[in-house]
Amino acid sequence: MASGVTQATLDYLARRLNDVAAQLPTTHADVDAAALTDDIALLAHHLTYAGERAQERFADPETVHLPERHTLMRLAEAMTAITSAMGKLTEALDCVSTGFYREAIPGVETSHLRGDAKALRIVAAEKCGTARTRLIATAAQLHAETGGRATQPRLATAPVISPPVPSPSPAVAVSRTAR
Repeated sequence: MASGVTQATLDYLARRLNDVAAQLPTTHADVDAAALTDDIALLAHHLTYAGERAQERFADPETVHLPERHTLMRLAEAMTAITSAMGKLTEALDCVSTGFYREAIPGVETSHLRGDAKALRIVAAEKCGTARTRLIATAAQLHAETGGRATQPRLATAPVISPPVPSPSPAVAVSRTAR
């Protein structure tokens, strides 16, 4: 039987995403093409890991029960966000590599028709910031879903009964009558 995709899998991925986000450049001076390629490769590695875990479980759907199906759905959503962050980092690398290319050709870096290398690094740093924000948000979402809830199936403990419609709190009732 396959090991399953659990909250521990999501927590592991969330920690790795936070690690990558923490090392992304925060200023244009910190932007480095080699480091960006490493960051992209590291995210690709984590994306591959997540994909392999999901693939194991999707290959034998009869053994995947509702709680794990929910976990797999969250993993797939995280994979989409990781891909988006990788896209932003790739755009940043494109900016940096354009500047890297211009530095190698005499006279091009001073042309008013070409972008300024510093401006390209600033744009790259902004794209890295966007990627960092997406990775941190994804990591938080992977951690937040459990929020202290048990990861056992709800049907194992009691049948699901529709909850009653909650009445407004006293504070809301007072604010409505004060109008």
